[in-house]
Amino acid sequence: MRRAHLVGGAAGLAIVAVAAVALAMAGESGSATAATGESATTTAKVSRRDLVLRDDVDGTLGYADARSLAASAQGTVTRLPAEGAVVTRGKALYAVNAQPVRLLYGSVPMWRRLAAGVSDGADVEQLERNLVELGHDPSGMSVDEEFDSDTTRAVKSWQEALGVEETGVVELADAVFLPGPRRVGQLAVAVGSPVQPGQEVMQLTATTPAVTIDLDARRQELATAGDAVRIELPSGRTVRGTITSVGKVAVTETTAQGDAGSPTIGVVIRLDEPAKRDGLDGAPVVVSLERERAKGVLAVPVEALLALKGGGMALELVDPTGASRLTAVETGTYADGYVEVEGRGVEEGASVAVPA
Repeated sequence: MRRAHLVGGAAGLAIVAVAAVALAMAGESGSATAATGESATTTAKVSRRDLVLRDDVDGTLGYADARSLAASAQGTVTRLPAEGAVVTRGKALYAVNAQPVRLLYGSVPMWRRLAAGVSDGADVEQLERNLVELGHDPSGMSVDEEFDSDTTRAVKSWQEALGVEETGVVELADAVFLPGPRRVGQLAVAVGSPVQPGQEVMQLTATTPAVTIDLDARRQELATAGDAVRIELPSGRTVRGTITSVGKVAVTETTAQGDAGSPTIGVVIRLDEPAKRDGLDGAPVVVSLERERAKGVLAVPVEALLALKGGGMALELVDPTGASRLTAVETGTYADGYVEVEGRGVEEGASVAVPA
């Protein structure tokens, strides 16, 4: 059994408050009968549980996979989505010179004009897969890396449905390949703005809510992919999350005074339950990361602890008849309002007195 190594905040105050009453009633012996008098008490069960020590760090509420979308053609912006809108496969992300730039799903960027005669490639396979998903597979084409006559017919079918010229060619400015539905973040241009190839048009993210942390690199042992965490939202509500990624390279930013800041690593956390997020992009949150875990220990509410006059701690055990006695205990980990205890008669399911 480890001796008590963490007593802080509300837990420590609770012990002091109970101890003030206990000093008047507890004797030198750990097994003397307790004189409860008129004190208002109830009982709690000794339980076996994991006690987890946590460190709180600051995080930011937002969305995962943020990235910038650049223009692929020169012209004037004639259409933009609203910030916060979700764009799905085949829908327009924006338009230049009244020509929509449509979202297709894939990991390989749109880096060349796709038409009959191009060399085989993963980008061709991506295009074919999207055409099939959009319902433009008139001849039952094989989804592969070859741009053949079936691919041309599928592209023309798509173009016909869009009401544009049926060329069988997908130009660089016609589409953008991105991994799944995208949520529109901050717009970098306005309708009517001139744009050049490579100029930022907007910020895009995945549609999955996420929390990011710039964790002090000296504390990186607190974060491991797959770990469960607690997140306190701006509303005060606490939700659970799971760490999905931990940066491998520390980043050091320069302060406004020109000094090097502390190195940090990026940590991304997925929310495991819905959170009301309207207007909360970029909002600060508090993330509780696990520092230490005492597994399967006997524990009681912290308020059940009594301070013995001669030093040490005790519990007031209550038997099924209502009779009670004090027994000295050793304490271990304090966490989440509970304390690890060990002592004579302290067994799982035993009842102990706590202030009502």
